[in-house]
Amino acid sequence: MQIIYIAAAFAVGAGNAVQLAMISAMGRQRAPLEASWTSLMGTVAGFALVLGIKSLTNAHVVLPAPFDRVSAWAVLAVASSVALGLVMRGLPAYLAITGFFAIALLTGVAFFGPKIGIGLFLGALLAGQLVAAVVLDHIGAFGSPVRHIHVPRALGIVALLGGVALIRGVK
Repeated sequence: MQIIYIAAAFAVGAGNAVQLAMISAMGRQRAPLEASWTSLMGTVAGFALVLGIKSLTNAHVVLPAPFDRVSAWAVLAVASSVALGLVMRGLPAYLAITGFFAIALLTGVAFFGPKIGIGLFLGALLAGQLVAAVVLDHIGAFGSPVRHIHVPRALGIVALLGGVALIRGVK
């Protein structure tokens, strides 16, 4: 089961690399702080939607009042979605999902950290993030300059993956 958690942490890291590349693209069109704010609005809207759905399905949301009620999540989901729509004006619509990647990151550490340890989770996450970042650089994703994969970069990836194996240890 541990290998599944490690693979999931790697995938979360890869998603985080996509998020960072998208925020970088927004930063080129706006400014760094404004790009980060836009991503945060997506994170808040996404969390409000997910927790609203959770509370609608009668699953207990373990937060103090008023955040234990559907109505609070509905108000927050609407308000944050409107805010996201406003800050997204003039940007490609697909960039609105940047904040959703943070949901996987934050929820992933809360779920996988206790199961495989923070060190192994973070090692796998960083490996996924850096492997995906090298691939995104190679293709010039989201308008970034192309930085091709070459032997030293490939060796760096191998070293990262080896590091995750060393952090995991012998099982």
